[in-house]
Amino acid sequence: MKILFLEDVLPTARAGDIKDVRTGFARNYLIPNKLAAVATVHELRRSKKLREAAEQRRLREVAEWKDVVDNIEGVDIEIKVRTGTTGRLYGSVTNTMIASELNNLIGKEVDRKSIKIPSPIRTIGKYKIPAKLADGVTAELSLSVLPDDQSEIINKELEKLTPDKEIIDSSEENQDPTFEQILSSSEPINESLSKNLEPKQNTGTASTEKDEEKTPN
Repeated sequence: MKILFLEDVLPTARAGDIKDVRTGFARNYLIPNKLAAVATVHELRRSKKLREAAEQRRLREVAEWKDVVDNIEGVDIEIKVRTGTTGRLYGSVTNTMIASELNNLIGKEVDRKSIKIPSPIRTIGKYKIPAKLADGVTAELSLSVLPDDQSEIINKELEKLTPDKEIIDSSEENQDPTFEQILSSSEPINESLSKNLEPKQNTGTASTEKDEEKTPN
């Protein structure tokens, strides 16, 4: 079906564009949401004005995103994740996570699809991630992947374990422990913490009770 786009529907088209699209896409989504109209002779007369308005919007967007790129150059985008003792992640960093942090940093919505991760990020460290933020506006994002607070606490406690309490077999020294192993190894840690948190007895009271026992009737 040939339609005239009334609004920008990126990356499919900009307002004023005339394109052939699937009938279902047009009738079920574009036309009901007033994003496009059937390309009749009457509607086609509007195409020139729509294109001019769309071009003005595009130029404004490009200028705004160029300012954003200038402001974030050299700024680290920090993402804290769950990690093991070797620095490997329980999962991987996604473009959705990066877009969310970037949104918070610049106060402007970023489409996750504009961020392209070259290869899966599964270890902590620093990375350079390419992004296409607008037409003709690209950026190289500086990303720092760090262990979250809970991971830091657990990993520090695991490092304190004596050799007979090690949860990583010597044949698997380069692998991170499983969640079951972490839970098992955390039992002595929890016992130690519980003992430290137990309230100490009031020595003054105990001494008084002993004195009373020694006092003859």
